[in-house]
Amino acid sequence: MRFIVIGIVIALVGGVGLYFGGLPYTDREQVLDVGPLEATAEMRKKVEIPPLLSGGILALGVGIAVYGAGRKQ
Repeated sequence: MRFIVIGIVIALVGGVGLYFGGLPYTDREQVLDVGPLEATAEMRKKVEIPPLLSGGILALGVGIAVYGAGRKQ
């Protein structure tokens, strides 16, 4: 059961990488710090993943899930 869950998670990461061209995330950066006055900004960033690598990650995840499903416990 553990291999199935791990495989599905890895396959989802690969699928998101293929769909979005990378993994998007939001980062908060401090843009101003003057005495007691502070300001932050939310920046949307993306970890770029090449499509070939995303496809490989997706295939790896599916393979691990299939291996886990066929494995006798």
